[in-house]
Amino acid sequence: MKKSRVRYRKRSGVSNIKRLYWILGSLSLVAIFLIFFVVGDYGLYQIYLLHKQKKKIESHIVNLNSEQDSLRVERARLETDLKYIEKLARERYRMAKKGEKVFRVIEKPG
Repeated sequence: MKKSRVRYRKRSGVSNIKRLYWILGSLSLVAIFLIFFVVGDYGLYQIYLLHKQKKKIESHIVNLNSEQDSLRVERARLETDLKYIEKLARERYRMAKKGEKVFRVIEKPG
């Protein structure tokens, strides 16, 4: 008959408790890390969202600046260019000079 070998030696109760404390401490540190640096107010996800919002706001600012520039050009034309003012009056407000005839084109439905 062969004798069975003991592959692992049994640990004492004190070393098992120390091992358990080390595992619990490590898990606690990992949990605290996840809470503060991934999910919390200064976490990675929050930083990602703020970065995304910043890019959106910056593109909105660029659009507003270009719109503001075009409005400044329009204002300058309205203050100085009489031909442009006349053109707008004819197109938008259907105005005509004295003696001009205005024709209205009526399209036939479908």
